[in-house]
Amino acid sequence: MKKNRILAYSEFILVYCFYLFLNILPSGLSLKIGRFLGILFYKLDKKHRKHALNNLKIAFPDKTEKELNDISIKFYKNLGMVFVEIFRLNKYNAGNIDDFVESDFDPIKNIYGKQGVLLLTAHFGNWELLAKTFGLKGYRGNVLARPLDNPYIEKILYKLRTGSENKVIYNRENAVKSIISALNGNEIVGFLPDENASKRIGVFVDFFGIKACTMPGMANIAAKTRLPVVPAFIARLKDARGNYTKHKLIIEKPLDIKYTGNRKTDTMNILKMFNEKIEDIIKQYPEQWFWIHNRWKTRPDENE
Repeated sequence: MKKNRILAYSEFILVYCFYLFLNILPSGLSLKIGRFLGILFYKLDKKHRKHALNNLKIAFPDKTEKELNDISIKFYKNLGMVFVEIFRLNKYNAGNIDDFVESDFDPIKNIYGKQGVLLLTAHFGNWELLAKTFGLKGYRGNVLARPLDNPYIEKILYKLRTGSENKVIYNRENAVKSIISALNGNEIVGFLPDENASKRIGVFVDFFGIKACTMPGMANIAAKTRLPVVPAFIARLKDARGNYTKHKLIIEKPLDIKYTGNRKTDTMNILKMFNEKIEDIIKQYPEQWFWIHNRWKTRPDENE
C-alpha cells in the first residue's frame, strides 16, 4: 500500500511539473507540443492505433484505407491538443472565453434555471472546454465523471473542472441521487453516453449501424422526468492562418421526444436519438471523436 502511494505521488509530481510547464507557454506553442505528443502516441502505441483504425472502418465502411488513415492521424493530433488544453483550462476566463470559443446559448436561454436540463454531449472535441464554457457564460451545471485512479492527479483535474463554478458528480453508488437532486434544483446535468457498457447494465442500440452496448441511465431519467434533453458539442476550428486555438460550441434545441407512456419503449427511443445525434456530429468532424475507445467491445448474444 505504501509503495502504491509512493508511485501515485511520483506520478503526480511528473504530471504537476508538466502542468506548470504548459501554463507558462503561449497558447500556440502549447498546441504544437500537443500535436507532437499526439503523433508520438500514434507512432509508439501500435495497439491503440490499430484499434482506432478498426473503429473507423466500422463507422465509415465506404472510405478508402488512405482516407481512414488520414482521419486517424488527425484524430491523434487533436487528442494531443485536447490533452494540453485540459491542463490549461485555468487560462480561460469570462473575459477571454469569446476569443477561443464561438457560442450561442439561445436554445437554452429561456429554460435555464426554470427547470432541470439534461445536456447530451460526447467524448468529442474538447468536452472539458465545453463544460468550462458553459460555466463561464453563466450556464453553470454538473458534469458526470469517473474519478482517476491516482487521487493526487484527480485533485488537479477536479480543480480545473470546478474553476468556472461547475460541480462534479462522480459515477458512484449515490450518483443517481445527486443527479435527481441537481435536476430538482433546476440545474444542468451533462452526460456522455458514448462509452461501452457491460451486458449487466447496458442495452444494445445501433451506433453507425452496429449494435453498441449503451448505458441507459440518463435515458431512463429523461423518460421518467420528461425534462428537456439538449444536445451540445464543441468542435475545433482551423482558421485561415492554420491555427487551432478556436472552437465552436454547437447547442441545439431540446430533442423532440415522442413519449408513449411505456418507460422501457421511451428509454429505447431516447437512446436511439442519443446515438443518432452523436453520429451526426462525428460525421461532420470525424477526426474529433475518441476513436481509441472500444465502443463496440461488448457484443450481443447470437439470439439478440
